[in-house]
Amino acid sequence: MGYEKRKEYYKKRYEKNKEKIKEKVKKYQEENKEKIKEKVKKYQEENKEKIKEKQKKYNQTEKGKEVLTIARWMQQNIISNDYPALYKYYKSCKNCENCGIELVEGNYGSNKKCLDHDHITGLFRNVLCQSCNVKRREKIPLTQKEINWKRRLKQFILS
Repeated sequence: MGYEKRKEYYKKRYEKNKEKIKEKVKKYQEENKEKIKEKVKKYQEENKEKIKEKQKKYNQTEKGKEVLTIARWMQQNIISNDYPALYKYYKSCKNCENCGIELVEGNYGSNKKCLDHDHITGLFRNVLCQSCNVKRREKIPLTQKEINWKRRLKQFILS
């Protein structure tokens, strides 16, 4: 039996017995949780450099960059109901939504692209240049009542 015929045979077999196979795999994983955990740990220890290189390559892909950016936003307590849509919007913005200057991606420059958000609620406001983002920071100190109101708003949005 040639490679293509075998491949087709196993594909049909899998489709025919999909539920049975899934159940078998699930049962095996439950019965051998510790054994699997040890195998994974051993593999990771023996292949640190290989894994590190693979992760580095992935981080350079568009999907990798998206995942890293969203993770950073979450660490900064930026709240969104749809992070992938927010990322897509962020990437599509070419000009500051305040002054209109052309935005650049990177770590430096006054026209560096920034995701502006309320630091109390975590809610996204605009995509701005670095200059406008710095200027927009709260100039008037908020009262404790205003801060509490913003925090309640945040909890309401999250629930």
